[in-house]
Amino acid sequence: MSEHNHSSHHHNYQNCCDNHTPDNHGCGCCGDEHFNEHKKEKLTKIIVSSVFFAAGYVISEFTQLPDFAYLICYIIAYLMVGFDVVRDAADSVIHGKIFDENFLMSFASIGAFAIKEYTEGVAVMLLFTVGEFVQGLAVSKSRRSIDSIFSQKHDSYTLPRHYDNKESRTEKMITRFARVYTPAICIIAVAIVVVPPLLFHKEWQEWLHRGLAALVVGCPCAIVISVPLCYSAGIGACSRKNIFVKNTSTLDEINNCDTIITYNDDKSIDDIKVLQNNGKRVVYLGKGINDITMLEAADVAVAVGEDCTGDAVNVADMVMINYSERAIDDTKKIAKKIRTIAMENIYFSIIVKLIILVLDVLLEKSIPMWFAIFGDIGVCLLAVANSARAISIGKSNK
Repeated sequence: MSEHNHSSHHHNYQNCCDNHTPDNHGCGCCGDEHFNEHKKEKLTKIIVSSVFFAAGYVISEFTQLPDFAYLICYIIAYLMVGFDVVRDAADSVIHGKIFDENFLMSFASIGAFAIKEYTEGVAVMLLFTVGEFVQGLAVSKSRRSIDSIFSQKHDSYTLPRHYDNKESRTEKMITRFARVYTPAICIIAVAIVVVPPLLFHKEWQEWLHRGLAALVVGCPCAIVISVPLCYSAGIGACSRKNIFVKNTSTLDEINNCDTIITYNDDKSIDDIKVLQNNGKRVVYLGKGINDITMLEAADVAVAVGEDCTGDAVNVADMVMINYSERAIDDTKKIAKKIRTIAMENIYFSIIVKLIILVLDVLLEKSIPMWFAIFGDIGVCLLAVANSARAISIGKSNK
């Protein structure tokens, strides 16, 4: 029988800012309260940075003023949006987490300054920060929508208002993927910088530029932020049907279940064990009245009805207030759609990044840095927008 722990530690996403996942990636995943607390400050920094960036560009391209005039503008523009990113990158390195997105962006932008590509160095950091800000707005809006749905449902009933930190299988896969993917991107970038000049006598500066572009486009932001957001939106979609899911892993688990047992079926704990030993995955729907052990043993435990006990709510993975025979089918449909959207984001992000990386190496002229930034921030925003579709699933499946 598979072990199934219904008492895992709860995690409030609104306090996740000091523990980004996976592997401490920033990626705009701070909670709603933290984001709104610093929203004005971030927007002010972006505006000031944009003004000095524009001034520096105009001075460098359209005036005869000394170089230090536009360099001062660029440095101010960079520090306004880049100081926090570089600081966080340094903090990650100190704590042994080298390959996060802050590190990649800091390395790419400082490298651009080192080869005197000042405009691109500032542009990388400014566009990264703008992208993070827009992502934060999207995530904040989505989570407020989810919380709004919860607050409108049965205010007199005690329900979980947080998400358990028990991740879905897809999210766990992304965590493992990021641990391999990010170092691999760094190795590829170093190879792009070193191999052509050493073996084929290419220009060092051009291939350093290409290597920095590879670092930018290779950031895993799109996958890291969009997949958890997709599952969070799926939880919100379920709640539209009075189906309250405690953790994202349940959406994957219930999609794999093939046997449903209810408190009316006169089944024992041994019957569940026999089913599971024969490869069946069981959903048990109970009220907590003489059936807590059944709820604890099931692969997915569901507390049903307004008369279910508090113990049943605490043990269950899901709570269904107004239970109907369609409820499980509805949940499975939502779970299946959620996984489809998540996989769309994963495949789309990887394919686009690979295409841009190949162009970065094979094109006669190196790709502009803004194109590499699109491979990171642009793809991420598209993936986030695709994830947002999940919040409407509950409406479309009524």
